[in-house]
Amino acid sequence: MAAGAPSSCGSPHSRQASRMPVTTPPACDSTSPGTSTPSACEVQRALPAKNGQTEPMAANPIGYALRNRHAGHHTLVWARSDVNAPEGFALTSPEFEHGGRIPERFRGKMFGPNVSPALAWTEPPADTIELVLIVQDPDVPMGKPATHALSVGIDPALGGLPEGALANPSPIHGIVHGKGAFGRLGWAGPLPPRSHGPHAYVFQLFAIDRPMSLAPGFALDDALHAMRSHVIARARLDGIYESV
Repeated sequence: MAAGAPSSCGSPHSRQASRMPVTTPPACDSTSPGTSTPSACEVQRALPAKNGQTEPMAANPIGYALRNRHAGHHTLVWARSDVNAPEGFALTSPEFEHGGRIPERFRGKMFGPNVSPALAWTEPPADTIELVLIVQDPDVPMGKPATHALSVGIDPALGGLPEGALANPSPIHGIVHGKGAFGRLGWAGPLPPRSHGPHAYVFQLFAIDRPMSLAPGFALDDALHAMRSHVIARARLDGIYESV
């Protein structure tokens, strides 16, 4: 800068141009009467901070926008008339009760292993040759449920599956996996959109009176075709998971 030239640092115009606009967030008690728009309080979540305190986390706007969109329980395999059968046995898990929250360690991962929960069932009908397990989420904001497990060849005499049994390949002899969410084989744990609300994960276990004889990587339609007119009993267990 030439000697004696006036500095722009003290110019009122330069100071005004350098200022960033400041937006004041609405007060926590602000509401939007008569609308479905969440208030400032409703779009915050408290998360642990490094200092042991809590700090607000804004909700996912996409999850909130889609909160009223769900595939619906009527889209589950359970609701299909061609695989309908008496509920002739029971399905449980030592990890959660029917309608209870699925523990965090069974949450889905985009990369790396997904750990499936342990399951147990009572004795199915005597004519059962194998069991088919289909786990679906009917609360996804799409037209059909997301499939989180699709497994055939389960020996009914096992009486249950240990934790991690739905890994690919399965450590349990005879289990064959079809394609589920994102084309994954084996268990794909809960991974719902944050702020979309609670999602149900419906474990549907079908007793089949013949071998399914499906190759690894089969599609859901392949399983449904093979199951048609051969389901002699079924059992169901619902778990809940929510990303906040």
